[in-house]
Amino acid sequence: MHRLNQPIFKLILLAVLSIIFVTCAPERKVRKGFVPKACMDCHKEMQSELELPYVHDPVSKLDCEACHLRHGRLAVKAFVKREERALCFLCHTEMAQKLEKLPHVHGVIRNGKCLPCHNAHSSNNESLQKSTGSEQCFACHDKAPFMRTTRHKPLEDGCITCHSPHGSQYENDLVMEEVDLCRSCHSYKEPKFRSAHRNYPVQEAKCSGCHTSHSSSNANLLRESVHEPMKLAQCDSCHLPSTEPGALGVIAPDGTLCYKCHEQQEKEYAAAYRHPMTDQGKCMSCHSPHASDYPKVTLKGTNDLCTGCHKEKPGMNVSYLHEPIKKQGCTACHDPHASNFKFYLKEDEKRLCFTCHPGVQEELFNSPYAHQPFANIECAKCHDSHGSNNPSMIRAPLSDICYTCHKEAEKRFFKTYVHKPVGDRQCSACHTSHTSSYENLLKDSEVNLCRSCHESMYIDVEETGSHPLFRDGECGICHDPHASDFPASTIIPATQLCFTCHESVMAGAAESSSVHLPVQEGKCIECHDPHGTKIRYELLDRPNELCLTCHERIVTTTARTGHITMEKGDCLSCHASHFSDITYLLKDVDPALCLQCHNADTERLLDVHRESLKKIKRCTTCHEPHVTEAPGLLRGIQHEPFINGDCGACHV
Repeated sequence: MHRLNQPIFKLILLAVLSIIFVTCAPERKVRKGFVPKACMDCHKEMQSELELPYVHDPVSKLDCEACHLRHGRLAVKAFVKREERALCFLCHTEMAQKLEKLPHVHGVIRNGKCLPCHNAHSSNNESLQKSTGSEQCFACHDKAPFMRTTRHKPLEDGCITCHSPHGSQYENDLVMEEVDLCRSCHSYKEPKFRSAHRNYPVQEAKCSGCHTSHSSSNANLLRESVHEPMKLAQCDSCHLPSTEPGALGVIAPDGTLCYKCHEQQEKEYAAAYRHPMTDQGKCMSCHSPHASDYPKVTLKGTNDLCTGCHKEKPGMNVSYLHEPIKKQGCTACHDPHASNFKFYLKEDEKRLCFTCHPGVQEELFNSPYAHQPFANIECAKCHDSHGSNNPSMIRAPLSDICYTCHKEAEKRFFKTYVHKPVGDRQCSACHTSHTSSYENLLKDSEVNLCRSCHESMYIDVEETGSHPLFRDGECGICHDPHASDFPASTIIPATQLCFTCHESVMAGAAESSSVHLPVQEGKCIECHDPHGTKIRYELLDRPNELCLTCHERIVTTTARTGHITMEKGDCLSCHASHFSDITYLLKDVDPALCLQCHNADTERLLDVHRESLKKIKRCTTCHEPHVTEAPGLLRGIQHEPFINGDCGACHV
């Protein structure tokens, strides 16, 4: 038997072992693939949507993910495309291509919206519309202009009789050119039509120049504001005779033609400041020569007319718009034609504001203190005359407005200790912006103003114990009301501050040999409250207790008897509080100080001392001046003959 080739043998062995391993290995459970749960299993409320007559195709197929992302941020409806229009155009490609080529697109679609008109899931109306007919349009368009006395017949048939709902080749989304659209109902050749228009070829112009296409307050569907010659059917007062070629042409240029009737206005417009349109005689830049839906036959409403050219000012989309602009428009303050005042104002800039704000003028003349810009009637320095995003129409946020002028103050207030209103940039917490009855434009007297925030400092402080400056509200003598480099916002370091008033204490300390350490270091507040307490001299505690907070070693025993517990006296009976020429701040020398109280040679004292007190040279040789456990305030360590009362053992 031939020996097997070694490589072949190894391969056979490996195959056998593999079969054995697979056969004998324990059975493994195969994990099933992840199967997403149907959306309708959770969103059961959507079941009712499927029962409506018109259902969006992806909804009918339960293909929710055609529009929605299965995984989105919690509590947020996540869509395949963020913009509505872009999402809809994923399927409605034909509509997308059509609208892309149109010069005029319905406003909601131009703004990326489809849902203002259509329901996303289902509807009772064809094309998934939210409403039917004109009611769908009135969801966005104000209904009032469509409901006047005389209504255009197509309006009864619905807006889409004349307008394309998505977009059009023609202006205002019309289904065809305006003149052709009107011709579809009105024959321009009929004698009645021609007579009504004085035989002028009006079909060569736009009908909407004179007529409203929706509704009107008059029988002829004319616009609400009609030019007088047109009202009187005097077309030839402006136009060439109807029999001439180009009859719709005018007999004179813009300004010249208008001043034929408006002679008085021409004289009035000879002012220092003339609106460019007036100066150039371009009346029809602002006015319609025939009719308009706006007063004075203007082409647009006052604000829209002005902002058509003045795109930057006024900013109409602000949080706080000037009230006259809201109610009357730009012409509340400006003359649209000419004025003797800058910016075509109706009144001098310094007086114009007072026409609406008479109370402010009265305030100016009756107040002793006025903010400089206000005193100069420069309202526009702080306020935007049109409007702003800041309360009271101020030009900058309240926290910044003052520093737009007071830049030096802003730098000066950049210190270590800043008054909270200053730190919060709230100048108006203390100051008024226009006038005040108090200096520095304070809102109230200094004492009341400080007290309005620091009321707690006044609690339990009696007049007899309060610092006179604090009692009189003279906070500014010690504190800087804005900012300081010193704690408590003092105007100078506290170690120097008290001495600015209490000069005698500083002078006495300088001339004395013994000075209380807090006085020496200028730390008056270690003993005194700078505002006040119920204790005399504004002390922080009763003298005995106050002194012992530092001089605690005086009480060396558990006994609290002796001088420090005198009913009527205290430490200040013997010691000066600030300075003295005698050691230990004593008020007099020993024994003269002791004899001020112990001045009677009573029998008991004579018996104890063996002689008159007046002959004793020093009391503290034998007695402890503060406290001791021994009777008679004797010192703790005593000579034995002294203990036994045997004075003769040593003395003659």
